[in-house]
Amino acid sequence: MPGRPALEASGLSFSYGAGRPVLRDVSLTAEAGTVTAVLGVSGSGKTTLLKLCKGLLAPQRGTVRVLGVTVAAAGRGRLDPAVAYIPQNLGLVRNLTVLDNVVMGSLGRVPGLLSLLGRVPDGERRRAEAMLERLGIGHKTDEKVHALSGGERQRVAIARALMQEPRVLLADEFVSHLDVLTGREILTIVKGIAGEGVTVVVATHDIELVGRYADAVIVLRDGHKVLDRPTGSGGTEGLALALRR
Repeated sequence: MPGRPALEASGLSFSYGAGRPVLRDVSLTAEAGTVTAVLGVSGSGKTTLLKLCKGLLAPQRGTVRVLGVTVAAAGRGRLDPAVAYIPQNLGLVRNLTVLDNVVMGSLGRVPGLLSLLGRVPDGERRRAEAMLERLGIGHKTDEKVHALSGGERQRVAIARALMQEPRVLLADEFVSHLDVLTGREILTIVKGIAGEGVTVVVATHDIELVGRYADAVIVLRDGHKVLDRPTGSGGTEGLALALRR
């Protein structure tokens, strides 16, 4: 799409404490309506990059912009609800119901006192129910999250993220523990979300899923970006080579 990319991360560098840098001068641009894969082995910096894009961490060097606005780190202001983040462990409250987990995504729109009391307007609950129906688990609204299958929990996490009405969705290895068929079902849903204009960035180590579902890919190795290209060029062999070098 023409114009400014929806997500722009420029020259990001980050280290935890005095340790070895986790990211070194990494940049990423992602267009609205596309899926960008961040590919790399464990420890390559994928999770840190997504946390910087969300504002959960502040870069030591570089900037992140969403729709042209600089993302503020959590310690310096409220996290932007336009950027939804699904962590690898999904971040669901296992002892709450599916519906209660999903409505949490609307708290940014709920007045402060009601939010503190955990009271959500009926309209938001109806939106959450409709979201769950759309994702094929409307019949699970009253079940506790701990009783769900892995794929069902993924759908709950997606529904909660979409309740934020995000412009950017960041997902960290969130299909890595699923069987192949379920993982493909979840990523088909994600591809459909991108088709509605949301910018999706998915961190993964699975080359096959990148080739099948992503529009663009960057490869991280030891905190450096070693490849950045559309997925339609170069084939998966080039991705495998970039990971190994």
